[in-house]
Amino acid sequence: MSRNGQDVSTSLIEELAGLSASPSRRCIFRVDDQFLTVNRKAYLPEIVAIGPYHHNKGNLGRMEEYKKKYVKSLIKREVTKPKPKYKDINTFVETFVAALTKLEPEIRASYAEPLILSKDELIEMMVLDGCFIIELLKRFNDPSLREEDDRIFRMKWMLTSLQRDLILFENQLPFFVLCELHDLIEGENCHVQLVDHAVLFFNGILPGEGNRGLVGEDLRYTYVHLLDLVHDEWLASFSKARLREDFKNTKGTEKWEFIRCVTELQEAGIRIEKNEGTLFDIVFENKTLKIPPLTIEDRTDSILQNLIVHEQYDEYYPHFSFVSDYVKVLDCLIDSPKDVGILRQSGIIVNWKSDDEGVSTMFTDIYESVVGPSKRDFCYIGTFNQINKHCCQRRNRWMASLRKTYFSNPWAIISLCAAAALLILNLLQTIFTIMGYFKQDIVRF
Repeated sequence: MSRNGQDVSTSLIEELAGLSASPSRRCIFRVDDQFLTVNRKAYLPEIVAIGPYHHNKGNLGRMEEYKKKYVKSLIKREVTKPKPKYKDINTFVETFVAALTKLEPEIRASYAEPLILSKDELIEMMVLDGCFIIELLKRFNDPSLREEDDRIFRMKWMLTSLQRDLILFENQLPFFVLCELHDLIEGENCHVQLVDHAVLFFNGILPGEGNRGLVGEDLRYTYVHLLDLVHDEWLASFSKARLREDFKNTKGTEKWEFIRCVTELQEAGIRIEKNEGTLFDIVFENKTLKIPPLTIEDRTDSILQNLIVHEQYDEYYPHFSFVSDYVKVLDCLIDSPKDVGILRQSGIIVNWKSDDEGVSTMFTDIYESVVGPSKRDFCYIGTFNQINKHCCQRRNRWMASLRKTYFSNPWAIISLCAAAALLILNLLQTIFTIMGYFKQDIVRF
């Protein structure tokens, strides 16, 4: 039975009124299908679920016992201090639950997906997961806090899996939850300590050096979650202010093109060298492309993919997608296993994962689902333009063609040398023939 116009209007008004008034507060999303076409496992936790999206999935429930042990140890240590803030376990737990209960609407609004958890279930999860993370960071930075039977630190694979799982895009708690819990333990506005502990905890699994940003006092809303913290503390060292001014001046009209692969750049007379500095400090100077070293191991692709997806969803503050842009540079440079081999021999790629072909495929797959780069905000516009300017010079084009045609492999070089030797011998034979002819004429006279 069809509804009249008034019923339809009333229904639509009710649906619109029921929408969230502040969708911009959402900061923890699910990965969209377009990013899952390649390596879906890169976004899935290996051993621990943090937050609601992967709660009690598969074998992740096994870590719940470890979480409770860590939280129990944290509470016991706090209530047995010489001057404890909390007189017993009950007071501790009640205080933490009450603090997060006040934040329940804000916590729920942070997740893009509707949460079917009840209020009590959500707060219990936030307290348990948040205190587990804080205790894990404490034990990592202070070995004296570790217990003798602590399997997480006795088994290296568990620790590295936790480091990976805690920066997955879907496996996050709102950062203000961690700050609130940390304040209740350490005192108000001790967020710098929390950030320092987190940076040190994740530093070991990042594939290269970064450049830490400036840390303020109140960081409750500076970061949206731990992945965001890692991204913004793992900064490129180039000046964003300078880049912004450059882009402002060009107004997006500056033409630029992608660069060629490593093999073709070498054919054009460009040297490839290892650079010192942060992972993102790729520079071109004096006909030399300098690239900092990149360590590739089993979890590198997962780390890069989650950082890239975070950049694709980021709408909270204007920073460049420097991880996405960096991966695009490598995607340009690596067109075949031969290119990977050149970078490896130059000390730029430290490969602990697979062969050269596997690394080449990895970068192709990682960048397949990335949107961009932006024509206006690509971080390496200047570097690309310098390289392409060098390659477009007539002399360099001729040299590249010569190298590609005659010096591309040992057999081509041997053939060229043989042809050159034959030409020289023919030239000498001609010269001696002419000299013999003139000598006969001189004798005749």
